[in-house]
Amino acid sequence: MTYKILITDELSPESLAILNAAQDVTFDVVKGLSIDGLAERIPGYDGLIIRSSVKVTEAVLAAANCLKVIGRAGVGVDNVDVNAASMRGVIVMNTPDANTIATTEHTIALMLSLCRHIPQAHASLTAGKWDRKSFMGTQLYHKTIGIIGMGRIGTRVAIRCRSFGMEVLAYDPYLSEEVAHELKIEPVSLTELLSRSDFISLHAALTSQTEKLIDAKAIAQMKNGVRLVNAARGKLIDENALIEGLRSGKIAGAALDVFTEEPLSPSSPLLTLPNVVITPHLAASTIEAQHDVGTQIVEQIIDALRGRDFRNAINMPIADAEVLQTLRPYLNLAEKVGSLQAQLADEAIQRVEVEIKGKDLDGQVKPLTVAILKGLLESSLHELVNYINAPHLARKRGIVVSETTGLRTPDYPNLISCRVQWNGGERTISASLFHTNEPRLVQIDTYQFDVRPEGIILVIGGRDKPGFIGRVGTILGESNINIAAWRYGRDKAYGSALTFTRVDSEISDAVVQQLLDFEPVIWVKRVIL
Repeated sequence: MTYKILITDELSPESLAILNAAQDVTFDVVKGLSIDGLAERIPGYDGLIIRSSVKVTEAVLAAANCLKVIGRAGVGVDNVDVNAASMRGVIVMNTPDANTIATTEHTIALMLSLCRHIPQAHASLTAGKWDRKSFMGTQLYHKTIGIIGMGRIGTRVAIRCRSFGMEVLAYDPYLSEEVAHELKIEPVSLTELLSRSDFISLHAALTSQTEKLIDAKAIAQMKNGVRLVNAARGKLIDENALIEGLRSGKIAGAALDVFTEEPLSPSSPLLTLPNVVITPHLAASTIEAQHDVGTQIVEQIIDALRGRDFRNAINMPIADAEVLQTLRPYLNLAEKVGSLQAQLADEAIQRVEVEIKGKDLDGQVKPLTVAILKGLLESSLHELVNYINAPHLARKRGIVVSETTGLRTPDYPNLISCRVQWNGGERTISASLFHTNEPRLVQIDTYQFDVRPEGIILVIGGRDKPGFIGRVGTILGESNINIAAWRYGRDKAYGSALTFTRVDSEISDAVVQQLLDFEPVIWVKRVIL
């Protein structure tokens, strides 16, 4: 069989040489395609290799009558409708490892430039000045760096910082003790990292949980004179809070390659502050990295078409679109179960047990377990999680995963149940689809519910007492928080109670504290699904 591949962007000569050497592959390079042009051209092709110049929309996918795999030569797949591709059984893959070394080295370059004022000294010298006194630097040796996110890049940054003689702290809830010991780093809480670090380097993925992770409150917990480095995602930092910290001197300096909005506005104060080093999103811009993204994506596409390997696929690699269409609602529901488990757990989860019931789900425990892991891990920061790498990431973090039977669960035709355990606690959550397309949470431990898993949810554990519901409603109402849905469960009259309250706006720390001050309330969790 011969596979046809369409390439829409520039690839290195080495990449094209690999394609030319493959006897079962033919390819065409057609640049400058519009969405309509791509839709017109795509029929008949088995594979598509893109960079950032084209958009693969649902309309394009509808026209792709033979397409089996899309390869993005790079990390971001914002220009691909991944959900539409998945529904059609089309694998979408990227090259997340290709820029790892480049981004690691750029992080170190930013840090050193910040410490030694290299850009400012260069500008001064080229302006005709010989000014040595204005650029007194600071050493990395014997300083403490806090690394937020210990994925591929964070791990490599830690290794290089150790070689500079730095003490390395790491915040990653799923960093195992064995890995930390091997790297000779100290795993700590985020609060401890902020308070102890001379330098802080960000390497977390951008999620709803990590957006503006470094805000005014976080900056207030930092050492005076801390230095920040960000070559990950701009929105991890509240730029207004950062600018205020830089102006006040709380933050001695910042080195940034990424920004909340890109390109960076010419009016941004970051361009004029003397204690800032900035580059225009250059972390992956090396000759080697650009070579690697091309050769890696070509090799991945060929292996996927031959059915040998689906590495770096970011969606479920199910070739049969009909099976995927049936399973997709359950996969989405399983992700919600995993996300909820992660957000409700008191500590890092150590064990995950999954039980699947029902003829619709017969034989699908493996992909549903992967979907649970994907939801669970995505809620804990750090790097891109997908259906291919979720089991590996779980193992790397010491999470034991198993299929089980005999969980005490309600009786539903098709049921996804998950029990997780952490040090000193455990929780069981079950979910089902009503009428084949309406997702519901139906069990939390001994409590049975009918909860739609979406939006902002306030979960409250407490004691069943008269006035409980009324007082909680009053606290929310006085804070102008509208209740969209309310579900209440109890084990017995005047016993333990659990409430799920879906609201229409964010819940502040002050509101949470008011709820905790109400005597029947034992614990409160804010959840986003």
